[in-house]
Amino acid sequence: MKKMLIAALCLLTLSGSAMAAQNVPKELQMSGTVTENTGSMITVKNSNKPFDSVALHITDNTYILQSGTGYYLGANDVKKDGHVSAWYGPALTRSLPPQGNADAIIYGPEGSRPTFTYFNIGKVEPREDGSVRVLNVNETQYVTLLPEVYPEAAELKPGDKMLLWYEISTLSLPGQATATKAVLLQQGLADINISTTAGVIALNGKELADVKLVNKNNTLYVPLRAVAEALGYTVVVYDGPRSAVCTINSNEYGKQRMRIKLQNKPELIDGVTMVPVEMLDYVMGYSVKVSAAHI
Repeated sequence: MKKMLIAALCLLTLSGSAMAAQNVPKELQMSGTVTENTGSMITVKNSNKPFDSVALHITDNTYILQSGTGYYLGANDVKKDGHVSAWYGPALTRSLPPQGNADAIIYGPEGSRPTFTYFNIGKVEPREDGSVRVLNVNETQYVTLLPEVYPEAAELKPGDKMLLWYEISTLSLPGQATATKAVLLQQGLADINISTTAGVIALNGKELADVKLVNKNNTLYVPLRAVAEALGYTVVVYDGPRSAVCTINSNEYGKQRMRIKLQNKPELIDGVTMVPVEMLDYVMGYSVKVSAAHI
């Protein structure tokens, strides 16, 4: 009888350990105040448990992003006493403070609340209506991507990292939300690289300096003619054959003979036709990276 009881206790212990292992997050998240930044490691005083502070190593795979806009930053743009939200680990050293590799850091004024979240995709679920539902690696949040929000959602795969904007999430587990905007994060240079700090657009080995850039409703607008002509396009107003089409105040775009619907519309601002950067990506087929890093 005693042997049977011991066996039962062992079974319960093993079962409990297995359940605990299943609940270990694949990625940790924290928010707090920067206490030190060496350029390669950022130490954050954690406003959450279980650690008072965590030292985050900045690697080539770390995304550092500006709160509010989602624009890319450099490590040195993160200042002491600034506020950050960070995703890291889950492996940590046993030192004080514990150290781990940062996956993503969102940096902004203390007390600011990002309008978006970093999202590490663990599962992709295409749906019959053309939308795609993605689940994060910790299996705590589902987000639905509608075709007009992210036309290339069918190409997403587990391991992709995104910025997702959404206003409401259910209190269920996993939570469920619908994105109002989505951006696929990328390392290195893109086809078109935009610096909002310097007011420069770099493309095709050229730099367009002192260009007009407009940030409106969390979307960056660029001058259509200047960018398109630098890419080798001829910008004309007519109704004949064309490779890319946009219409002022219409969110329907033409790509070859296809119609693409995006959230944001081209606008005439101070006599200049301004288009959302999404047009350069989804309609014209170029990868775009927007940076607010100080050069």
